[in-house]
Amino acid sequence: METQNNRAPQKSTWSLISGLLFLGLGSYIVYRYFFEEETISVLRLVLSIAMICYGAFRLYNYLKAE
Repeated sequence: METQNNRAPQKSTWSLISGLLFLGLGSYIVYRYFFEEETISVLRLVLSIAMICYGAFRLYNYLKAE
């Protein structure tokens, strides 16, 4: 017999917290670069943009879960 697990993904508090943290920290670094004219390496800027994308992805998963 084969059992399938067809449960809907549940909301995880960790997804919410990590999504907000990644989104907030990445946004802060990008804000400092563009508006406060702080010198930031290109690698750090790219990583902060990746953090924003990952944070948005985590929040999207949290909001879509039941």
